[in-house]
Amino acid sequence: MTVEDTAKAQAGAKSALKTLRERRGGVPRELLDANKETVKTRKAVIDALAGGPKTALQIAAQTGLPSQTVFWHLMSMKKYGKVAEGEADGDYFTYGLVEEK
Repeated sequence: MTVEDTAKAQAGAKSALKTLRERRGGVPRELLDANKETVKTRKAVIDALAGGPKTALQIAAQTGLPSQTVFWHLMSMKKYGKVAEGEADGDYFTYGLVEEK
């Protein structure tokens, strides 16, 4: 594939996306709001962990978020390598941020 072919393909894809956005009316407000809330919650969890490893209950107490919400975010962050499970603190494991390489 030549450079011109690649440029034509990219232009065609951009045009198709523009047409789709016009037909659908953009991104629904509910989806934008839900994403904004997820980002806000994730930032609160990360900020709480910046001071060192904590349990889900400790993070919930510090952030004011429901413990099940904190736990859900911790599990998704663990799945993608953003946090690591540490030592047990009583009945709960601690979680800490993973340093990015």
